[in-house]
Amino acid sequence: MSDASPPPRIPTLLRARQASLTPAEARVAEALLADHPTAGLGTVASLARRAGVSDPTVVRLVAKLGFEGFADFQRALLDEVEERLRSPLMMLEARAPAAEGSAEAYLASLETALSETRQRDLAASYARAAALLADRRLRLSLIGGRFSRFLAGILQGHLVQLRPGTRHLEGTAAELVDTLVDLGRQDVLVVFDYRRYQADVVDFARQAQARGARLVLFTDPWRSPLAEIATLVFTAPVAAGSAYDTMVPALAQVEALLACLLEARSPETERRLRALEELRASNSVTLDRPDRGRIK
Repeated sequence: MSDASPPPRIPTLLRARQASLTPAEARVAEALLADHPTAGLGTVASLARRAGVSDPTVVRLVAKLGFEGFADFQRALLDEVEERLRSPLMMLEARAPAAEGSAEAYLASLETALSETRQRDLAASYARAAALLADRRLRLSLIGGRFSRFLAGILQGHLVQLRPGTRHLEGTAAELVDTLVDLGRQDVLVVFDYRRYQADVVDFARQAQARGARLVLFTDPWRSPLAEIATLVFTAPVAAGSAYDTMVPALAQVEALLACLLEARSPETERRLRALEELRASNSVTLDRPDRGRIK
């Protein structure tokens, strides 16, 4: 796997250049961002009609993004689509044979991914998400895919210590459908959905949002289809020196969000934590009791 950094994604390029765009070019950018990548996969004329601008405006925007022409722009879009849908088998076939010290190289790739995660300007999003999750008037549900459900479980395992009214949604498809009946405007659904995007998770979250629930989405740089309807979106790099995607940056985001929640803890939260500790001590849940191990 190459050590070179991947080129910036087209949505990143569009957002970075927003300040320099003319009003007409900004309408094209909005059309591309609103329906990425589909909006850019047609002709120049179809994109121009969608944005309500002239064909030359589309061409000028593409040039401002650094592409040689619309065909070059579309090749970049198609590369993004392929990256977004890449399976472990495709990634394994694309990789060069492992070199010596592959474990060290893999750990180094995680350091790079974590560094990239730190560079994302998400401070305001963490604060908003913490406020939502701390609001005891709201009920919290968490759901994830085949592997990302473990991230949902970790977050829920901490949240249940900080506030009541939280649950990790697991079970059969029929059981998940049944939970929709109780979801509404008083609910926040935290969703973990990473590339290849799990159909049942996406479908469930769409239905929950249609019933009034707000979505907080954790996803990858290519963004789950749920990004278009989520109240808050956290993206984390998933590519690492392996055929499998890494969840390490996403876990770091979960822990950063928990740190924000603890920083803004309320008296109710402290009382709940104290009560939990008393219950754990009285039930000998952990091995750290002062009298544990004494000879009697």
